[in-house]
Amino acid sequence: MSFACYKKDQPIRLISTVIIIAFLGISIVSCEKEPIVQEPPAVIVTTVKEDKIFHSIDLVGRTEASEDVNIRSRVEGTLLERHFNEGDEVTKDQLLFTLDPAPYQAVVDQSQSEIERLQAILDEATINFDRGERLVKKGTISQSQMDELTSKKIQAESALKGAQAQLEKSSLNLSYTKVTAPLSGRIGKSLLSLGDLVTPNQDTLATIVKLDPIYVNFQVNEKAFVDFQEEARKRISAGQEKPSVVPQLRLSNDKMYPHDGKLDFMDNRVDQATGTIKVRAVFPNDNKILLPGQYVTLILRQKTPQQALLVPQASVQENQQGKFVLVVNNEKVVEARPVKLGQRIKTRWEVIDGLKPGEVIITEGIQKVKIGGKVKPTEQQVAPFNETSAS
Repeated sequence: MSFACYKKDQPIRLISTVIIIAFLGISIVSCEKEPIVQEPPAVIVTTVKEDKIFHSIDLVGRTEASEDVNIRSRVEGTLLERHFNEGDEVTKDQLLFTLDPAPYQAVVDQSQSEIERLQAILDEATINFDRGERLVKKGTISQSQMDELTSKKIQAESALKGAQAQLEKSSLNLSYTKVTAPLSGRIGKSLLSLGDLVTPNQDTLATIVKLDPIYVNFQVNEKAFVDFQEEARKRISAGQEKPSVVPQLRLSNDKMYPHDGKLDFMDNRVDQATGTIKVRAVFPNDNKILLPGQYVTLILRQKTPQQALLVPQASVQENQQGKFVLVVNNEKVVEARPVKLGQRIKTRWEVIDGLKPGEVIITEGIQKVKIGGKVKPTEQQVAPFNETSAS
């Protein structure tokens, strides 16, 4: 009886099992998550545009006085007086030093006395000569006697001229005991003390430097020089104006010097040791800000602006292949674009090759994107480049 009941319930249990399994299968399927569609990362982009820029290069320069004179005495003597304050501005012909004039004054007095003596001899010789001319015509004296009178007159004239030259020389030496400034400028420290014996043309009494204008010496490497010459030839061949540069200065406090300069000298050869050419610029220095021996940054700035593509520095990346930027195409897909960069100007790079005006590059959010992936770009408005701030 019990066996029969077991057989009767078996199909019911089997059906229940199938229903349960089917239900569990439906439940398992219903618990699976649906795939999530990710939004493209948001990035900041900017459109590449052309701006006018002034190309420039920065070089190390050193200032030099346009005139630098060592003050020396032309005569020997004891230094008696100094007529200036050390470090003052002096003017041309201003009295600086006085040497003891007594020895030279004595020579002048002696020369004057000698002139007076020789003048008396010449006067006597002249009178005798005039008398002889009258007598020789009458036959009172012979021609040989007349020749002797003539010779004495000539000798007296010559002796007087010699004495006068000696007086002039001694007077000149006397004047040299007063040492004056050969030019206007700033005088330095007196290098001798009062009472010192001054040796002519050897002992330096002081130095004077002319500060306005002032020179700035610098060196240009030969590659930059050749590039400039080639650019000049190209422009001339194209009928354009020859390129020129304007020298500017950045001082040690990072401030720009208020006056532009001009190039006034270029050496005629390349220094074999350094591969550079010596060049000099001259700057006005009426306020005496610049002093000889200062190190400054000399900026050779292009005189006329040129059109150039500029991109923010933040947009430029670098890998083993070189520098590149991330370009967003019309489908908003990111691609890496190798670029050739030129000059860095403020917070931007000049792009020489690799980009065209109108292309869109990523400036912010670079770390969130993948090459070949899509992005959600937002345009960043970049202010026009300030030409006057180019450096």
